Amino acid sequence: MRLRRLFVSRERVQDFDRGSVAIMVAASFLPLSMATAVVADGGRVWVEKQSLQSQVEASALSVAQTWARDSVSCDQGSLNLIEMASSGKVSCSVLPLPNGALAAVSASGDVGLQFAQLFGRSTAQVDASTSVRVGPAGTVSGLRPVAMCAANPGLAQWLSTGKSSSATYVINVSSSNAQCGTTVSGNWAILDFDGGSNSMSDAQNWIANGYQGEISAGQTIDGDPGIPTPALNLDDQVGQTIVLPVFVNPRLEGSNAMYDVVGFVQVRVVAVNLSGSASQRNVKVIFERGAVTGVPGGPSSPDFGLSSWAVCSFDGKGVCS
Repeated sequence: MRLRRLFVSRERVQDFDRGSVAIMVAASFLPLSMATAVVADGGRVWVEKQSLQSQVEASALSVAQTWARDSVSCDQGSLNLIEMASSGKVSCSVLPLPNGALAAVSASGDVGLQFAQLFGRSTAQVDASTSVRVGPAGTVSGLRPVAMCAANPGLAQWLSTGKSSSATYVINVSSSNAQCGTTVSGNWAILDFDGGSNSMSDAQNWIANGYQGEISAGQTIDGDPGIPTPALNLDDQVGQTIVLPVFVNPRLEGSNAMYDVVGFVQVRVVAVNLSGSASQRNVKVIFERGAVTGVPGGPSSPDFGLSSWAVCSFDGKGVCS
């Protein structure tokens, strides 16, 4: 009899335990479901946020490039890069600065939620913003080694037109240093970008293909001694658009010559004459506004018509001064 009573008691205890577990499972179902919803939908929101940020960044960079090249603010083609948000949820501005501009794009969009719909919420909003600073090119690759004095009369005249003239200017190579207020004996503003052995082959390669390294405004570059001659084969650049360094303060002489690079200018080569006497040798160019990728110079950098841009802020984080 005692065994039967004990057996019945154990059955009752087990039934009670099963009931308790069922109650606990039922009680925990809601919080577990909510946690699952948060994790699943949260991951979806994070992915869409990253996608929107990428689209906004691409749009801001395109806005900056278009402004630098064409002086057009917030062109629709650039804003169409943002696919997630409707046009009513995209904002764009280009703020002129004393030495460039600040392009800013922001957008928001709704992300559809799945599990959270069980609890009455069907969407979540994501936001993204990017600011890009535009300014005179501060670092450039692909340079040709034929440098131009910042005080060159042709360059100064073109700048005085607001960089709008398409006239052809004659750049006399023999007077390039003198136009900067000094002379550099045995050197004619052909630069030695890599500080090597001043070989003619290096100079010719850079003329044909551009220097593949980066040169920054503010750098001091050695001169490559010797007067430009037909051996440099500048004729191959006729009809081409190239970028040249602009210098000040040429000094010393020959292989010791030094030039302070202060900026960069884009030109289209019209004609080359490196034959005859030194005073007759010249290059005819049309100055052009242009834009290149790279870090822009500082607020006080001279502007010779070549701009570059760089992201300075994501979602309000960063300094764009």
